[in-house]
Amino acid sequence: MAPQRPASGKASGNEPKRVKKVMTLQQKVELLAMLKAGNSFAAVGRHFAVNESTVGSIQKEEVEIRKAVSISFLGSAKKMSTVRDQDVVRMESTLALWIHDCRKKNVPLGRVFVCEKARQLYAKFSNGSETEGSDVAQEADFLGFDEASDEGEPKAGPSSALQGFQASKGWFQRFMQRFQLKHVSLHGEAASADVDAAQNYPETFKNLISDKGYCPQQVFNMDETGLFWKRMPSRTYIMKDEARASGFKAHKDRVTLMCGNVTGFMLKPGLIYKSAKPRALKNKNMHTLPGFWMHNSKAWITKVLTERWFLQSFIPQVKQYLSDLCMEFKVLLLMDNASGHPANLCYEGV
Repeated sequence: MAPQRPASGKASGNEPKRVKKVMTLQQKVELLAMLKAGNSFAAVGRHFAVNESTVGSIQKEEVEIRKAVSISFLGSAKKMSTVRDQDVVRMESTLALWIHDCRKKNVPLGRVFVCEKARQLYAKFSNGSETEGSDVAQEADFLGFDEASDEGEPKAGPSSALQGFQASKGWFQRFMQRFQLKHVSLHGEAASADVDAAQNYPETFKNLISDKGYCPQQVFNMDETGLFWKRMPSRTYIMKDEARASGFKAHKDRVTLMCGNVTGFMLKPGLIYKSAKPRALKNKNMHTLPGFWMHNSKAWITKVLTERWFLQSFIPQVKQYLSDLCMEFKVLLLMDNASGHPANLCYEGV
């Protein structure tokens, strides 16, 4: 049997890696001069011990290389760096303050809005609307900000010089990296709340109960929530040797529950579904269900449905409840400021 052929140095991994050669700006200028003199790519590559593709790449960057050399030439420099447009630097710093101010005011921002604001700020600064030497705080006052951030001002990083600033998508991505911005989804309803009114309302509510003489049994609260009754869990537990687990299609069928409650008493909940009478309840009397049935194409609360629930479900149940307790029909109903809650609900005694 013939002896096995020894593995080559490349296959065995013993061959040393080729060291990457980085040319200085001075060498690149000399290379460009040789090309201009009529030398071929192959000849120039052999002279500088680089590939022909590297020679071609340097030729494509001729304008940037000569511009970098004309600004500040350092023979040992190996990277090109350009001085950023000072109007762009000031614009980005002011834009970051504007974004911070919008965040404090819970104003949602999209890329289109931010880019449009960037173009407006750049136009102001490039037209000399601000004096030289004014700091970012003065620029924030000029834009009508309430106050600047307490933290140190972020520094704008290096980028290519811009002529005719367009606020492109590439600039926006680099701007987010320089100022450590991130794009997130909005959660909850906290931004819709009136914080000042909420802080003052406990005292107002206390005075209202004492002035009108409401008993705890006469004070009700109504709110709604979504119940995705067909939804499966998105996570599960598997054995260590299993790679993955198959998931399920996300069902978004839901009902909206409206509950009026008081201490020790629960009203019949209102149920809002997308169909007036589901197939499963075809032969059922909807009035005998343990909930007050309503329907909407999206199973959302609306002003019409709220008023219907108030008159046909809430009022009869509360009247019966207070009558059983031998109490006067005098009710205080609390509701939030949701768009589906009408502000003109009225009934004698409520």
